[in-house]
Amino acid sequence: MPPSDEQPFILIAEDEPNIASFAKMYLEAAGFRVDIADRGDTALEMAEAARPDLLLLDINLPGVDGFEVTRRIRQGGG
Repeated sequence: MPPSDEQPFILIAEDEPNIASFAKMYLEAAGFRVDIADRGDTALEMAEAARPDLLLLDINLPGVDGFEVTRRIRQGGG
């Protein structure tokens, strides 16, 4: 199914490529639009720009860790 803006959007923040691609494959098969960030700072930028419906977040990310990503998103900024 091709992606559309009407599909819920999930951002995966995961630095392990195999885990990220596996999760993306299954979520896309279930009808979600999915993108991957491999660093915490990249995840913040992408979340601010795209406003995902769900963020799947690894805690041990390079750049900015998952806890800090969560804090910044809750504060409303990147």
